[in-house]
Amino acid sequence: MKRLSLIISIGTLALVMFAVGCGSDDSSTSNVDATFVSGSLPLSNGSRSGGQWPEARSGDSTGIWVNGTGKATGTPDLGVLEVGVEALATTASEARDMAAKAIDATVSMLKANDIRDKDLQTSQFRINPQYNMQEISRCTDGLEEEGNGTECRTEFERVLIGYQVTNTLTVKVRNLESMSSIIDGATEIAGNLVRINAVDFTIEDTKPLLKVAREEAIADLLDKANSMATLSGVELGKLVFLSESQGSPPQAFTRMEAADFGFGGNQPTSILAGELDVNVNVQGVFAIGD
Repeated sequence: MKRLSLIISIGTLALVMFAVGCGSDDSSTSNVDATFVSGSLPLSNGSRSGGQWPEARSGDSTGIWVNGTGKATGTPDLGVLEVGVEALATTASEARDMAAKAIDATVSMLKANDIRDKDLQTSQFRINPQYNMQEISRCTDGLEEEGNGTECRTEFERVLIGYQVTNTLTVKVRNLESMSSIIDGATEIAGNLVRINAVDFTIEDTKPLLKVAREEAIADLLDKANSMATLSGVELGKLVFLSESQGSPPQAFTRMEAADFGFGGNQPTSILAGELDVNVNVQGVFAIGD
């Protein structure tokens, strides 16, 4: 029994020493310096809204993490118009013929307004059956020997009423002053078949504006980094990471104003282009100086 007790004691002591050893290894890895100062903390996966941060591992998360934003404003020089026709008829052939005549007349009008072939593109063409729900009464005669009379019930069923043809063009308008006359011309040519799905403006070459916005974003980044270092009582070190992200392409949906929108009236449609903003976001990580 004494020998058995001695063996158990030795085994228990070995387990205790193993547990202590494992605990010391965990504490040593947790003592890695992970100090950082951030104007907007990165997410756990190393990314954040507005751009991609470097992966924040324990060995490289020390530093000052900051972002900067810049904006430049410009005047649109390109209009994008979605104009088309929509025809409904009893047969698909008849509807297609109506739409074809209307869209051909629309294309001729566009070319008369100096729209070039390369700036015209068919963006949608569909032929779809059209249905309507109709109420139908169905009656059945009862058996005389059972003394049952006529029974009726109301049902709803889908009934084909015709075919709809849609043909839509995406048009680049380089002379913005002609946008109003193009919309009114399409309305006059296609009549009730006309469809204006969207009117928006953009800036075709944004490089000059991007350069201005980038300079503003970098200046904002440096200003924030210096301010954070000063307020934190540390010295700003060298820049060790820098990335840029841009917002969506400059685009503005346009408000159209018209008293009669060309349907029998003489009031022209007013198209206002306004201004557009180009935005740049930069993300940077600075070392903390000694």
